[in-house]
Amino acid sequence: MKLAVTIATASLFLQYHETHAFINHQIRSSSFLDRKSRSKTTLDGSRDISNLQEWATENKVEVSPLASLSHGSGENYGITLKKSSEKYEMILSVPKDLVLDSEYIRREWFEHLEPALDLIQNNGLHESALNFVLMVKVLFEHNLGNESRWNVWIDSLPRSFDTGVCMDEVEIGCLPPFALALANFEIQQLEIFQEAYELLKGTPIYVDPVNQERSQWAFNVVMTRCWRYAQEDDDSDMIRPIAVPFGDMFNHKEPANVAVKDSDSFDSVDFVLAQDIEVPEGEEVGLFLSYGLTNPHRFLTVFGFCDETMPEVFSQLLFNNPTPELINLGCNDRSKMVYRTVDGGIAIAVWDCILYTLLAQVPQEQEQFYAAHLKGNTEEKLLFHKKYGLEEALTVKNHVEATANEFKDLITKIDAMSEEEQASHPRLPMIRRHNRFLFETFDKVKDRVKNRIYLEGKRRKELK
Repeated sequence: MKLAVTIATASLFLQYHETHAFINHQIRSSSFLDRKSRSKTTLDGSRDISNLQEWATENKVEVSPLASLSHGSGENYGITLKKSSEKYEMILSVPKDLVLDSEYIRREWFEHLEPALDLIQNNGLHESALNFVLMVKVLFEHNLGNESRWNVWIDSLPRSFDTGVCMDEVEIGCLPPFALALANFEIQQLEIFQEAYELLKGTPIYVDPVNQERSQWAFNVVMTRCWRYAQEDDDSDMIRPIAVPFGDMFNHKEPANVAVKDSDSFDSVDFVLAQDIEVPEGEEVGLFLSYGLTNPHRFLTVFGFCDETMPEVFSQLLFNNPTPELINLGCNDRSKMVYRTVDGGIAIAVWDCILYTLLAQVPQEQEQFYAAHLKGNTEEKLLFHKKYGLEEALTVKNHVEATANEFKDLITKIDAMSEEEQASHPRLPMIRRHNRFLFETFDKVKDRVKNRIYLEGKRRKELK
């Protein structure tokens, strides 16, 4: 039986195109602050980590003698390992009284924060409210200067960022839809936080004045230097960010070679090796945490960097109103719905979800396929994938080609600018690398899918 590929495809990717249209509308119609003002993202003074090690020792932070702070290019720093070590070796231990925990801060300052938190909730950002709390704390401690216990750590923070909220209009215009959606959300979140902050006037936690530049800096500190937990309280759905001084010096890489050990019952946040590490004599090896999996758009717009070493990326397949069966097959799990960057390999969850959607036209076979999945019967599932391999491949091809062309058009758009124009928008090279990396990945997927279409077409002709 031949499935109607075009019908299934139109249904499958409706949400993708609706999202794109919505984003463009928001960018055109929103009353955001002048994007040109965002290009200035540097506070007075430069980043200073010269006293961080001494400060850490004074505050009972335990740093392994095998680890050291290292300086990369510009304002970039990291942590390296100087000697071969075994898995679970302790690298860093930060006492809890030095950690800035947004939930504890919220409880301490709640009487002052309540009106601002109500505004944030009324704007649909309830889950992000604790990001605002931590942003207020960073501004408060920064304003105290030398009187703050965290002054040396604050001096060690970056003074400039390349995140979505810092991008100007031209840079924003070169982002692909998923990155644009994230940047748009970050910009809206910051503006709501800025409005909420003004409700703190008259309280002891308000810093006057806080201009666009300073509030943007504090927002970036929270979004890029902290990590987030789901609340251990089952009654709360707020995401709980914490800042761990010195621990924020670990950079990102996948797979990570450092793991975090933390719980409310612990007295410290500990960082241990996630694997045995060999360090050649006279050299040092970088130590890394994972900031998350498969979503390069998040790294670009939330963290302000381009990771071209990712082994897998999210396929960007979105399913409109997915059924429980589709969700169980993995359609909403971005760690499963992936393409392999080295050769364009396509994850089994992608094929499973595509086929299940197509089989809606053959309900009996759709039920049989899903039953095989529940039983873990991979052989039976493979029979279905073989039977409808051509239809699956054609469906994926439509989406992959459209997405690859989108990246290619944005690369061309940047390349068409003069050198002078490109130089006046400093984040364009990073955005171009991001778009190029994804274009090359999706192009590999496209080649793989085209080959499958050819082989499936040839097989069917031979069967006639």
